Amino acid sequence: MRMSKLLHKQRAVVLLGLLFILMLASVVLLMSVLDAKGVKLERDKKTLASLALAKAALIGWSAANATMPGSLPCPDTNNTGSAGSCGASSGNLGRLPWKTLGLSDLRDGDGECLWYALSPIYRNTLAVSNRNGSNVLNSQVAAKITVHDAAGSALGASVNPVIAVIMAPRAKLNHQSRGASSAVCSGNNLAANYLEAALGINNASGNQINGQYSFIAGANSETFNDQLTYITATEFYQVVRKRLVKELLGQGDTHAGPTKYFDINHAYPCPAATNNGAADCSRLVGFINNSGMGLQYANLGNWLANNGWFAMANYQYADPSRIRISLVDTLGGYYCDANANSVTCGLP
Repeated sequence: MRMSKLLHKQRAVVLLGLLFILMLASVVLLMSVLDAKGVKLERDKKTLASLALAKAALIGWSAANATMPGSLPCPDTNNTGSAGSCGASSGNLGRLPWKTLGLSDLRDGDGECLWYALSPIYRNTLAVSNRNGSNVLNSQVAAKITVHDAAGSALGASVNPVIAVIMAPRAKLNHQSRGASSAVCSGNNLAANYLEAALGINNASGNQINGQYSFIAGANSETFNDQLTYITATEFYQVVRKRLVKELLGQGDTHAGPTKYFDINHAYPCPAATNNGAADCSRLVGFINNSGMGLQYANLGNWLANNGWFAMANYQYADPSRIRISLVDTLGGYYCDANANSVTCGLP
């Protein structure tokens, strides 16, 4: 009887021990899973933050550009962090030129440098004198990049066509070979070792057909893990348009335009009847221009004229001391009122 009770107690102790071991193993497994999820969450947060910072930096760089506001830097194709050279059909996909943008060494959550592609018409390597005809750059000229969702469908008209895409390549996949390098970003310059294809759309090539480009924000899988953000025309010109209106008014870094005219003549010029005509004081609404009104846009006159910004601007003349200059198009608008050179700006 005593032997039976002893055996029963021993079995109970063994079972309790096994149960404790199982519980401990479960806790360790759960902690491991939670830790892995936490690491992934932190990586995802860093990737999103880097993409957002890159996007804001590109728009800000364009809006603040001293001589070509509205243009964008070419990608880094030499793995140096600086913008390279790009043309109408080449060099428009590469790494983000973070040095050119004034950023630190920007990386995604897996430690990889970001990649970047822009619509060729926005490249800042096209000289101001060549901004005419098919090379005009303004808010009414469609960009050349279409972004597709995970199902392969093009995103709607509120997004496409986009001006630029920024891509986080994330961790190396099995079919990729990144290797080591002494350059600024580790690895090599072969886009296919960083960017992937899904549903027949290859982010590593841009899928250029007749000057149009395509990229995909595909679903994560064993063969695809790119993460994308993009710059739409609406959000781009919402910022750039403000700079352009102030330049048209002459409130930029260079003393010019109606602001300078008022300082010299103590009155604002009358509007012009045509896009490049002379001032006509019989009009209250008309055009502002660089060629016929003697406004001395020494710094950006050719850029504004060649890209059609004077032709798009609306000039309202209330009296010799009060004017309004506005840019209103299908993407939005912005205005600046000047009252004896006291300026108020806002959305129309």
